[in-house]
Amino acid sequence: MPLDALLLPLIVKVVAAALVVVAASLAAEKAGPFYGGMITALPVSTGPAFVMLAMEHGDGFVADAALSGMVGNATIVLYLALLVRIAPRWGMPATVIASSVFWIVVASTLRSAVEWTLPLALLLTLACYGIAAWVVSAPIPADTAVQTARSRWYDIPARAGLVGLLVATVTTLSHSIGPAATGIAAVFPIALTSLTVILHGRMGGGVVAAAMRSALLTNPGLALALTTAHLLAEPAGRFAALGVALAVSLSWAGGLLVWRLRRPA
Repeated sequence: MPLDALLLPLIVKVVAAALVVVAASLAAEKAGPFYGGMITALPVSTGPAFVMLAMEHGDGFVADAALSGMVGNATIVLYLALLVRIAPRWGMPATVIASSVFWIVVASTLRSAVEWTLPLALLLTLACYGIAAWVVSAPIPADTAVQTARSRWYDIPARAGLVGLLVATVTTLSHSIGPAATGIAAVFPIALTSLTVILHGRMGGGVVAAAMRSALLTNPGLALALTTAHLLAEPAGRFAALGVALAVSLSWAGGLLVWRLRRPA
């Protein structure tokens, strides 16, 4: 096969995913912590990764990857709770490194711990939500004064590169690592990590904590979307399943937005 035929699909994957996440993260910076966390917790990187997987694999592969993704998403819930606690206390590099290593270790451990089924994955997700609610219930520690740093020329290319690298890696390796590992890799919180880097450097860890609290409220939409994709991929076809899953995720976010707007000031 000619080299161009191999490179073109990969380039399309990288550019499409990068554009989606850059647009979401720019909107997050302008909208504030609550809306920033909500926007970035949408499947802006997971969605493109699963679409590309669906273009290269069958219905069963996508169904299995979605089930594995549910396990990875449960780990994201704990990752977000950890960020809420450590971001106001720690500097940006320590916060990003500690939270990323935590997610990788926990997700890898859980993936190989048992033979995951849908009921087990749902129980794990509910347990993680319970743990996260307990962790973030205490007041967020006082942060230093909010600071605003000017935009740097490499911010947007760096975010685009991170997301593009994730999608390129997941889709390229998916043929050799199988659906279980692929599903875990596809939900790696690259958009949330990018937002943490930007907000921590510009506005402080307290703003990061507030954004991650919001992301926790939005996360059930992704959990429901992955559940939908797993259940529908084989009976309805993988592309129809992903379309319905996206609608489920957006519906959850829309309901959350209406709730937020109707709350008393």
